[in-house]
Amino acid sequence: MHRAVGLNSREFKTNTSILCLTLILWLTFSICQTVGHRIQVRSKTFATEAVPDVSAMRLLVLSQIADWDFGPRVKAGGHEIVAWVRPTWARGERYSEGAQALRTMFRTIFSGPEPIRTIPPKFDTWTWLEREKIPRIPCPNVNAPKFIEYVKGLNIDLIVSSIFPQILKAAILRVPRLGAINCHPSLLPRYAGPQPEFWMLKNGESLAGITVHMMTEGIDAGDIVAQQELTVGENENIGQLVQRQHHAAARLLTETVNAMAQGTIERKPQDLAERSYFGKRKATDIMVDWNGTARQILNLLRALQPYEPVTASLNGHTIKIYEAKLQEGAVSGGVPGQIMAKQPGKLLVQTGKGYLDILSYEIAPFHGWMNRLLQKILVPSVGYRFDLFPAASGPTPQSTS
Repeated sequence: MHRAVGLNSREFKTNTSILCLTLILWLTFSICQTVGHRIQVRSKTFATEAVPDVSAMRLLVLSQIADWDFGPRVKAGGHEIVAWVRPTWARGERYSEGAQALRTMFRTIFSGPEPIRTIPPKFDTWTWLEREKIPRIPCPNVNAPKFIEYVKGLNIDLIVSSIFPQILKAAILRVPRLGAINCHPSLLPRYAGPQPEFWMLKNGESLAGITVHMMTEGIDAGDIVAQQELTVGENENIGQLVQRQHHAAARLLTETVNAMAQGTIERKPQDLAERSYFGKRKATDIMVDWNGTARQILNLLRALQPYEPVTASLNGHTIKIYEAKLQEGAVSGGVPGQIMAKQPGKLLVQTGKGYLDILSYEIAPFHGWMNRLLQKILVPSVGYRFDLFPAASGPTPQSTS
């Protein structure tokens, strides 16, 4: 006799509990998977937005900037610099500590010139190129047919230029797939041409900047693709401003390269009616005009420091002024260029408006102890007047390229 198949009350409750527990575990597992999947998707999306998926480009760089971190920045974006071009790659003379000490002693004894002062660099382009094994190509003429053929063999997407002292012609500009871009150290279309930093500081501008533009055969005339304004410090000199411009250019150029790789670049034609063009400075452009204001003379000094002095003339002797400050005050009956006070190594000179307090100067061509001795002999006493130069107006800004 067979026992009927069935479940008593206790067995039914037990099985029901097991089934419910299994269902709860399955639902919990499913929910965790769904939440985890959503978390992973959100993380990937966030990462993608933070680090765009930029197509790698092959770049040819034209620049002679020694303190410039464009290389590591653009490499971090996934791009490749296939070569770096300068007119020449000769390094300056390098001396050991002992040899440098002997040179300093020689300059002191024989009253030799002091070395050119510099701004401490933030980056060493040369060392980085050596470490990355990027070819350094010397080229005195980028428009030469032989160099153009060399560039064609590189299969580059883009030429990137910044502070390169040659004008690129159509033949070289047509080689890269996407053309060529340049970073000009001013807010185009204003201050086009060479040495804009000098002219901006000399003219007392409070706003500078940089412009990335497409390169054409016209000088600094191509479409603008990016710009950045930089406020000029009241006492900032050209060395300090140029260093800030170079490192800002590294960031802006990298952003532009990334945008070009993604095809998101926007081009804005320049308004040539607003264009101002300044040429290379002349010797007369760095001479003191004592009829000008003390602020104008100080602006000229800022446009040269820390590398060069401004030049004046006193009784036929060339005076090189290295350091000065502005001293406001009403005129006291003197005339522009008149020495109002004299201390060892210092002069207070009246200008067309205000006084220029000269803190460091030399009588050319003497230096060191010999210069200090000659200052006592050759520099006249209070009341004498500097020779007046004709006003140096500099190049006339042009409204067209």
